[in-house]
Amino acid sequence: MSARLDRRRFLGLTGAAGLTLGLSQLAGCGQPPGAQDLGPRAADPTYRPLPGLPKPDIAGTADGVIPSSYFSYPADPVRSVREVPGDGRPVTVLTETYSAIAPSVDRNSVWSNLNTQLGSPLQIQLVPQADFGVKYATTIAGDALPDMFFASPTPDFPRTPELMAAKALDLSDHLAGDAILDYPNLANIPTACWDVGRFNGRLYGLPSPRGAVSSGIIYRRDDLLKAKGITGDPQSFADFRALCAEVNDPRNGTWALTSPALQYLRNMLDVPNFWRYDGRTMQSWWTDPGQEQALEAARSLFAAGLVNPDAFTASASPKAWFGTGKAYFTADAFTAWPSYYASASGVEGFAVDGLAIPAFDGGGQGSMWLSFPSFGFSAISKDAADRVTTLLKVADYLAAPFGSAEYLTSKYGVEGPDYAIKDGNIVPTKSGSAASQLGLKYLVDAPQVNFIPGNADAARTCDELLRALVPNALSNDAVYLYSRTAADRFAQSQTRFTALEIDIMQGRKPVSAWGVEADAWWTRYGQQMSEELAQAYVDAGRG
Repeated sequence: MSARLDRRRFLGLTGAAGLTLGLSQLAGCGQPPGAQDLGPRAADPTYRPLPGLPKPDIAGTADGVIPSSYFSYPADPVRSVREVPGDGRPVTVLTETYSAIAPSVDRNSVWSNLNTQLGSPLQIQLVPQADFGVKYATTIAGDALPDMFFASPTPDFPRTPELMAAKALDLSDHLAGDAILDYPNLANIPTACWDVGRFNGRLYGLPSPRGAVSSGIIYRRDDLLKAKGITGDPQSFADFRALCAEVNDPRNGTWALTSPALQYLRNMLDVPNFWRYDGRTMQSWWTDPGQEQALEAARSLFAAGLVNPDAFTASASPKAWFGTGKAYFTADAFTAWPSYYASASGVEGFAVDGLAIPAFDGGGQGSMWLSFPSFGFSAISKDAADRVTTLLKVADYLAAPFGSAEYLTSKYGVEGPDYAIKDGNIVPTKSGSAASQLGLKYLVDAPQVNFIPGNADAARTCDELLRALVPNALSNDAVYLYSRTAADRFAQSQTRFTALEIDIMQGRKPVSAWGVEADAWWTRYGQQMSEELAQAYVDAGRG
């Protein structure tokens, strides 16, 4: 069957140019074809919100998708860990960072203090994200995995279920059901997050919760728009294009958009969020007919000069363009909300919001793509089996939630040299900000909160947009399911499609090239991926 005849079949990563929503794992619950059955499916860890936490100013949803909002850090943080978790022996760690490498422990009060509080010194191999895949692969090949490690599929080691079975400790007996209650901060992590580290039905991984706050939107500079007398949201693509044309001012170095807003256009057209299960098959975004319409619209925005002409260059700086008023709209995730306000703290009246998502032709709503429940997961090496309880206690400390003393210690350091709390806001020092970038939040993390220091109104606006977009949002129906074909062939397929969409948006190739590539991909790999994931969906009890 031609891929063009069926509406939706595979999996995608990139949204608007420059915004990658991130597929940190292509694996999860379900039985991969040909894999060994390692035992019965472990029960979900019992979800028990940590008692005694400060009451939020706006409560989030019980499933953790919409985070709770806090307007200030609680004056009296609770203690979530009663005993020193460590056993005195070092804990070796491999993780990644998107920031500059933090100072070494002898010059790092955040790290050295955390070691004291844990009772076991952390020996952290901190690797820049761009280099992590190579480091991870060589570490596996050299049989040199540390006690705890961020797990990341690479082209050399894409088959995560087999890798976990061979190298990682099955944590099911320690985490499944009520067993997790021995680790109250881990039990505070919502149920949906745990499937990120489930393979062959067993629990291998510790999650880094994200929820809807990692979902991508189009930000707008409300202060600049209101100065022009512009309020309200576009009701169709035509409205959006007209709005962009109204504010575009290239003669003065200002453009409407930092990128062609491709994900936003896909959202207007109800293109699937990676995979959509229709009750029988898995349908992919790559073969969805809405793709060509979205690409044509994105191409037209760029061709009309409504996008910064450097959008596709190595020097592209969408955050800076948006923050300095050189663009009215930019693609980013909800997680960027606090950083925009922090970077514009001296700009009088600075205000952002996100655009609603209309149906492309008007008369309805589009659908935001809901981000994955967890950024990724970490595992514990089989070689550390004799210390599993200690390592899980360390993880429990690192998962301490917002409003706790341990949250401040693990994420900000020591009050005074590393941060101050002023009027309920956490204010890192320059040295403390650099020292805290230890990559530990990728090993395990607390549920996210909506906290914009010093700006309760901004937090309310963020919460309102989340509540407006989440009910109609599209989930990825194959999230954390495993397809061997996808594991082996996804990366090269993604590279081809990403290059093609950039060529189309810049006018170097016709929109029709997308359908040709999608048909060829479906024949080579897509149909097999779809069949494997549909079976995994059923095997996981989702259907």
